[in-house]
Amino acid sequence: MVSNDASPSHTDCTDGKSLDALIVDCADGDDAAYERLARAALPRLLGLSARFLNTPQHGEAVCQDTLLLAWRNLSGLDSSMTPSQWLYGIFASRLYNQLLALHGSQQGMMRHVSALATEDTAMVDSPTGPRPALLSGANLAAMAQQAHALAPSQRLLVELSDLITAEVAQRKAPLTPTGERVYPPLFDPALRYRMFRSRAAFRVKEGFKRYLGRPFEDKLFQRWLDSKAGSTLLESQGLPRRSVEAYLDNTLDIEIDPRVLSRGFDFPASFPNRTQRRKISNLFIWPGDWDLATPNLADTQRQRFIRDIWNHRLDLTASESYAELMTKHAQGNPLRLHHQGILLDSEARILAYLKRYQLYMEDMSTSLQGRPDTGPPRHRHRSPWWHDQDQQGVASAGHGANPGNPARHGESERNSPALLGSA
Repeated sequence: MVSNDASPSHTDCTDGKSLDALIVDCADGDDAAYERLARAALPRLLGLSARFLNTPQHGEAVCQDTLLLAWRNLSGLDSSMTPSQWLYGIFASRLYNQLLALHGSQQGMMRHVSALATEDTAMVDSPTGPRPALLSGANLAAMAQQAHALAPSQRLLVELSDLITAEVAQRKAPLTPTGERVYPPLFDPALRYRMFRSRAAFRVKEGFKRYLGRPFEDKLFQRWLDSKAGSTLLESQGLPRRSVEAYLDNTLDIEIDPRVLSRGFDFPASFPNRTQRRKISNLFIWPGDWDLATPNLADTQRQRFIRDIWNHRLDLTASESYAELMTKHAQGNPLRLHHQGILLDSEARILAYLKRYQLYMEDMSTSLQGRPDTGPPRHRHRSPWWHDQDQQGVASAGHGANPGNPARHGESERNSPALLGSA
């Protein structure tokens, strides 16, 4: 880890360790350092958030999420900045989203921040549009050294301790059928048998594909490439998808701004026959008029769910998703997703489930706003589509002041494909 000696370095932490050192310890795999980091960083983070947020509850939410996002993104530590700057960059992004939600639009948020900035009123570009330069990791790290530290409430300490325990325990939690770790607060032992059975079936299926199915498909595809006997028949029936994808690799990639997409794909609507659906998934090119039954993306269940969570991120109990899940629970039919290790049989689990999705979206924002552009150009400055609502001034209006499998330690939650799979 290379540090910038001219940058602020926080040294007022517990047990003689600086904030930078505690973050590095966490990145090196010291689980115990995470709780020490949380207790050391909280007072300054709370004091700093109080300069921007009038309600302590909002400041506590921002600080709590900052520490959770930092844990999940330890692999994102960058040598171009100090670890404390990296942490405050995550804090800046989370604070930015909280201000957007509270003030209803980007314009309202910028007016609020401009009133606080006595000197630096410059604006900088970001994936979600211009934002005050004051909300940068470097500036906030410097401000934190002058901020009045606030002692965290006992409630916040208990909640954060429980969340830290869950994050650490997840590293040894049971596996889902696809091999990911369950999130302990959402897992119930009653799911264990069905998960084991599904995981066994999944491994048998994947083993068959790997050792029998895939080699056979590759041989057929090679015969087609060589124009050998039977290649015409194979082409008419459909080339094997996995073999074609492996052969063409990234030449199949299409770069497109997801925000310009308006139509989606509904597998059951395009292929009503279940047997046909199983066969189609193995083919590279699909026959028929499957592309005619394309629903409006804005009307799909998944996007409605994501939009619902984001628009009610200040109070998840006001969301439609919360009401629906609570109704299921009250009727004795709680949401049960054994393939993700999730049982929502209490209000606490329902809120934890919705919060996981919200944190996933915050994580996406953090990856875009809180770090320098060091990745490939095609992965830079891609604003999540739900941020467009904030720019248009409709986010959280009127609501006042995964989810699925979480990420493994050191990985971003956005790498978990199961996260937005079911709602």
